[in-house]
Amino acid sequence: MCYFYVARKIYEKTRSFDTNVAAMIMRDLHELHFSRSYSEFQERKAEVLGKWEGYTQLRRFVSYFRSVCLNARVWRWQCYHTVSGFATTDNPCEAYNATIKRDVTLRRKLKIGALIGQLLILCRGESVRGRAFALAPGVDDRMVRRARDLDRAGLLREFTPERTSIVFLLGSDSNAAITSLVSSHHQQHTCSTYMSAALEETCRSPPILAPRQIEWTATGRDVNINSRCCPCRLWFKMAC
Repeated sequence: MCYFYVARKIYEKTRSFDTNVAAMIMRDLHELHFSRSYSEFQERKAEVLGKWEGYTQLRRFVSYFRSVCLNARVWRWQCYHTVSGFATTDNPCEAYNATIKRDVTLRRKLKIGALIGQLLILCRGESVRGRAFALAPGVDDRMVRRARDLDRAGLLREFTPERTSIVFLLGSDSNAAITSLVSSHHQQHTCSTYMSAALEETCRSPPILAPRQIEWTATGRDVNINSRCCPCRLWFKMAC
């Protein structure tokens, strides 16, 4: 099962809980989802389950979570199971399936001969669509807008370390493209204060993305400009 299935089931089970407790459970679920490896997931799982078991009202829920979300059938909803940039849910497949039901079969059970004819019409229609298939992950529009806003506000400073080696001068140094992006005012502001002021947009982001967007340090991050990669967990999932 996909992560959307797990999140939906957990949301349904926590609707009757206290608002703060339900929000805590969803945050912990997102943290489990963003695990980078099996060992990290096991560590986080032990920590999260131990915290949940400390609440008397969650004991039955913990038993449900173990039996439904951690069984042999539901085990691929963590990010490390999926290549970066690929969907961790089956929403794309379900959306395309819904399109077939709406436009092709009209939610009827067609005989094989009629179904093949309708699918042939669908294939012909898809082949002449102007929208091309994306062969590589693209940059999210929100990320571009925020980077421009931060740059205009003077909150970003690009710093490239000086390199004087022969390998770098010959252009064969693979690390030459690594650039550190840091806040130009990080000495005057703490990380939490800076992020709350500079990324106010984060508060309106989905809960699954908001913790990843404020995952920042006062000294910045090493970002590879050429390969467009970043060590943050959001890039680990989205690859953009």
